[in-house]
Amino acid sequence: MLHNLNHSYESLMEQTKGSLKNLFYKKDAAFLDNARFRQIQGAGEGRILTADGSPVYVRLYKEDAADTDGTPIWVLSVRMNWAYENLALVNESIHSALWYYECNENGEIVNVNWSHAFRQMLGYHDILDFPNKLDSWSNLLHPEDHDRVMQLLLETIADKTNTTKYNVEYRLKMQDGQYQWFRASAEVIRRLDGSANRIAGIISNIDAEKRSRMQAQRAAAFHRAFTSANLCEYYVNLEKNTFDTFKVEPSLMTAFEQSHTWDELIRFFVDNYVVEEDKKSVTDFYNRAYITKKLKGLETELCQECRIVLNGEERWVSNVVMRGEIEDSEYAMIFLRDITESKAETARRMQMASDNASMDLLIKSMVRLLDRFVVCDLENDRYRFYNLQGEMIYAPTGTYHDFVEQVAAKYKTLESLDTLDAMISPENIRRNLQGENDIYKFEYCSMDENTYKIASFIPLEWNGTKLVKALLGSMDVSQEKKAEIESHKALKEAYRAAENANCAKTEFLSNMSHDIRTPMNAIVGLTAIAGANIESQDRVIECLGKITKSSRHLLGLINEVLDMARIESGRMSLAEEDFSLSELVDNLLTITKPAIDEHKHQLEVHIEHIEHEAVCGDSLRIQQIFVNLMSNAVKYTPDGGNITLTIKEKPNGFSELGCYEFSIEDNGIGMTPEFQKIMFEPFSRADDHRTTKVQGTGLGMAIARNIVNLMNGDIQVESAPNKGTKITVTVYLKLQENEKEQKKELLDLPVLVVDDDKTCCESTVATLQEIGIAGEWVLTGKEAVERCAARHKTGRDYFAVILDWKMPEMDGIATARKIREQVGEDVTIIILTSFDFSEIEEEARAAGVNAFMAKPLFRSRLTATLRQFTSGKKEKNARNYLEDFAKENYAGKRILLVEDNELNREIATEIIGMTGVTIDSAENGKIAVEKVMEAPEKWYDLIFMDIQMPIMNGYEATAAIRSLAGSRGKVPIIAMTANAFAEDVQLAKNTGMNEHIAKPLDLNKLNDVLKQWL
Repeated sequence: MLHNLNHSYESLMEQTKGSLKNLFYKKDAAFLDNARFRQIQGAGEGRILTADGSPVYVRLYKEDAADTDGTPIWVLSVRMNWAYENLALVNESIHSALWYYECNENGEIVNVNWSHAFRQMLGYHDILDFPNKLDSWSNLLHPEDHDRVMQLLLETIADKTNTTKYNVEYRLKMQDGQYQWFRASAEVIRRLDGSANRIAGIISNIDAEKRSRMQAQRAAAFHRAFTSANLCEYYVNLEKNTFDTFKVEPSLMTAFEQSHTWDELIRFFVDNYVVEEDKKSVTDFYNRAYITKKLKGLETELCQECRIVLNGEERWVSNVVMRGEIEDSEYAMIFLRDITESKAETARRMQMASDNASMDLLIKSMVRLLDRFVVCDLENDRYRFYNLQGEMIYAPTGTYHDFVEQVAAKYKTLESLDTLDAMISPENIRRNLQGENDIYKFEYCSMDENTYKIASFIPLEWNGTKLVKALLGSMDVSQEKKAEIESHKALKEAYRAAENANCAKTEFLSNMSHDIRTPMNAIVGLTAIAGANIESQDRVIECLGKITKSSRHLLGLINEVLDMARIESGRMSLAEEDFSLSELVDNLLTITKPAIDEHKHQLEVHIEHIEHEAVCGDSLRIQQIFVNLMSNAVKYTPDGGNITLTIKEKPNGFSELGCYEFSIEDNGIGMTPEFQKIMFEPFSRADDHRTTKVQGTGLGMAIARNIVNLMNGDIQVESAPNKGTKITVTVYLKLQENEKEQKKELLDLPVLVVDDDKTCCESTVATLQEIGIAGEWVLTGKEAVERCAARHKTGRDYFAVILDWKMPEMDGIATARKIREQVGEDVTIIILTSFDFSEIEEEARAAGVNAFMAKPLFRSRLTATLRQFTSGKKEKNARNYLEDFAKENYAGKRILLVEDNELNREIATEIIGMTGVTIDSAENGKIAVEKVMEAPEKWYDLIFMDIQMPIMNGYEATAAIRSLAGSRGKVPIIAMTANAFAEDVQLAKNTGMNEHIAKPLDLNKLNDVLKQWL
């Protein structure tokens, strides 16, 4: 009882002010206004909302007894007992039970209530073994039903419109572990805002009904599959290894009667009926695991033919296994069909086909080309699949739209914008097949792009103008397509490589300014220094010498760019000329010293056991190698780093060849192992944030390796990130015949070497000993002064003291000053500097220094310096590069200079004119030929001929002069041109020229040519 209302009906309504009516649902409160109800004050029933918002059925009625004052007593009571009793009777009769869930405002299930009948239905007893939790039930759902049922439950709760209904069939695991079928339905009681307040439902056990229905489906399936040719018909539970029989040939009854499981039945059948040759294949075919796997895949029917002996006669039978048309996939239908007659018919047809060899060949060719056919019934949405090769990958028959979905799941078109399902849709097929002779073709491939096919549709049947049926033929073109794809891939890679090469060369050209500016910076700077010291002839001559060396490097850099095509094609050639290793190293240091100083690096140069300095080879190419390597060491070493250049001559067993090992080592940023694998490829640069601000072409290492390879040498790299790099280059150079010469006047002279670097001391003394000088060494200036003083007292002064400029405590100049104080002027003092001594020359000479030598100390340089003090000969200034040239005298000789550039004519005339020779000039080849023709016999002793000129080039002019009669046609002609490649030299000689000089002019080469021909 919810409430006792001790009032008359009228006073009741008046006192509650109508709120009593508001407790009831609107349609249930109608009885309160009913005239008869008010008159007789009877009883009314309806639903009201309790405090928690849930509905409850109640009765409003007047008791027979009245209150003490005679006022009627009204009672509002809940209809509980009779309702539950009635409901319990209903549930029991239909095997059903109640359940309900309570939800919060967000539609989430917060309370679950399973009725006692619900638990009993599943085999449980009370709330202890089946708690009021959602997962008590959901965990029992069959795995194949779980997601479907839970999704419908949540959708029903969430649908505020009550459109979604919770009516569902599913399987639940009983307490004994077996699954049974249930049907559940429910209604949702919602709040005013539509959110679910409670969902209450009923569940019924329909297992018997369901299994009866499944049995009927099996029977219907057997009925549909029944043929008079079937010897046996039965179905098998593959999981439980049981079978049920529908039809058995009497002669096979023994097998079924003596077998309790299906496996036993198959063994009996194989052992007693199947011929020996087919026993194994039939046993494998009827393997339960094999059948289960196939039927759970795409297969709906399995078939195998074999021979059996029945009633003493050999018969052909077809073993057919079909998927059971029920929801449980463990069932299969088995048929044993007699196909003896059809087999004989097939044999007859094959015999007829064999009589027509050409037709047989045609069929075989068709089978090879088209492996599958599909008859597409576009009008009735059906298809029939024919497989000529391999396994059956689609069901033999079915709806065409299912076939489209199956194909689209396995294959795709080659064009990303087209979908396969759209291309084989009936609408698209009809669109592309407008006439009887039309063929609709397209290519497609498997999802993994391993198989490629061509689909061909041709019309089969028309209904008036409408296409009804079409034939789809599938041809495998995987081999051809893959070859085509590989070809396209190769073309794309070639295109990509060309694009990368173009990008790399573009980047190379944009970065070339840095490499060009390096020697240009030296030229501009030295020119400024020479201008500032115009009064000092020695200083100007020194600058001019360095400018010459930097100019040569600039020329080499230009040649490097022009040689790039030859490097990539492997057609680069090497020159062979005499040169000195000491000059090579001097040039290298001259070029790289400004950059080293700019970065405040410490450079050490070590010379170890160099016996042969005069060699033959391409000095410009060798210089290219080490300029590139040294430039990298400078650029990729943080400021203030250490760089060491070491040169050594190694024994190689050949008297005419010298083996030289050059190593450049730094303590810079180093290289990763990955980059070391590609560092010699053209235009490659490390992808490293540490190098982004370092300019470079990425060409230097490729050039270096090519040059080293041409010299039959080797280049090795040792590097690690943040641990520096060491590059070792080994090259073989021819030795000059008169290279080694013993200087007798230097034998056994005592010389003291003073350097704080022990390695430098040992190396210098070793070089002195090779010359024949008795060398000693100390590490400090103080020790040097003491030794000089000690020898002076005994009257055995050193012939010379070689002092390092920079030493701790007492440097070279201070040491020289102290030695002069101790021994006077009798000892020759030579200052050893790392490179340039101009900044200390004045102070050093004032301290008593006689001469200067730059590191590294080659034997030739050491010998020449010491000899000038034994013979009294003045040191020759090597930087005065025109001194030897100007000494020649060719007065009385006449030269024709053919050059179209006015400035070049002026320079050549000025330089060659130093020798006293008479010079005529011509602006192009035509004028040159006219001058030779008009001049007297033997007028010109020599002609310098440019190649690229207007009107008539050098080759044409040479050919014209060589065609002249007498001595005019025999005058020596020297090519003086910027066409400097090896093939240009050969072309000049082939057209009749006697010699070739490359621009800019090499004065030594020019001097040699003048001596030879004048």
